[in-house]
Amino acid sequence: MSARPDVGIFFGRPDRCHALAGELRRRGFPVTVYNDPGAPGTDVPVRCAFGPALVRLAASRHDVYLTSLSFVPSLSLALNRCLRGCPYVFNATGLKRAMYRDRARRWAAPWVAERLVYPALTRLVLAGAARIVCNSHYLERRLRAAYPRHAAKMCTVYNGIDVARFAPAAAPRPAGATAPTLVAVMTWNYPGKAAAARLLIDAMGPITGRYPGARLVIAAKMAHGRYRPAIEAALAAKPWRDAVGIVVNHPRVEELLATADLFLYATAPDSNDSLPRALLEAQAAGLAVVTTATAGCPEIVEDGVTGYVVPCDAAALADRALDLLGDPDRRVAFGRQGRARVATLFSWARMGEAYARLFLEIAAGRTRQARAVPSQPLSGARS
Repeated sequence: MSARPDVGIFFGRPDRCHALAGELRRRGFPVTVYNDPGAPGTDVPVRCAFGPALVRLAASRHDVYLTSLSFVPSLSLALNRCLRGCPYVFNATGLKRAMYRDRARRWAAPWVAERLVYPALTRLVLAGAARIVCNSHYLERRLRAAYPRHAAKMCTVYNGIDVARFAPAAAPRPAGATAPTLVAVMTWNYPGKAAAARLLIDAMGPITGRYPGARLVIAAKMAHGRYRPAIEAALAAKPWRDAVGIVVNHPRVEELLATADLFLYATAPDSNDSLPRALLEAQAAGLAVVTTATAGCPEIVEDGVTGYVVPCDAAALADRALDLLGDPDRRVAFGRQGRARVATLFSWARMGEAYARLFLEIAAGRTRQARAVPSQPLSGARS
């Protein structure tokens, strides 16, 4: 094995795979990215299905693999380890329970998939991984509690983002000079996310009471529209319904953030939001934020320094939002410090350095194991 192990990144979100591969290559690591055909930054196109994935793995030769996707990629790597002894790192991006419930709907007996099949597959993946990387300390604590047998293999590496993609916020408008614009970016793929959207809608009641022209734009990312009708029905029942606009799958979130005076975010206490990317992007854009003290949100937002972290309650969200809307200077200070915090703690360079150390540790461990195995005499040789 070379001084820098050869890394195979086996499926993941294309932008993140490409960025992480670039950071590792800058540090001298040979890296190959396997992803769906047409995905940016892909070196080897592979369809994300068991057959093609296993065939491609059998033909590959890497010292260590990495995936951040469950089921097909991670199970393929678990089988690859059993058959060929190739170590892999599993990036656990969430608690998965909401994913189990959502995917189980496709089964004839959903409860079998949710309670038996998917949890068993997750245990298999965790058992086979050389390291289990969590994207927040919140997630690591939860996974350690749920899977204590694998706790020694767990660590936290924060996800990185491209801070330069987001221009710093412009000078704030004076308080009361114009109707403020609030922005929220969130996914609507699971029930907990839909509940959080309704919380933000409720928070706009007190805000429009003080600022009649205030507007909240919710940029919803969704793979399907299952929860959208319920959210829109909840909005339609509010007297301030015209103050809330919903934009689905906005292609350039940075442009939307540039129009905002303040960023709002909420997530349910049992949410899969281990490290909400929307909060990272909002702070990279130099926006002050108000968010709930749930899931991984408090690890991103420093309360009273880069924004406010409040209980999971619409009134608490509205109170702190009103405080900041009435204090432009504080919004500017929070925004500047938030952008600096993200650039320091959540950069691609920092993430790349952490993974580089991780891969070197795995390579060193394999080398020590190889040296510890005594050589065996050939069959039939004399002792």
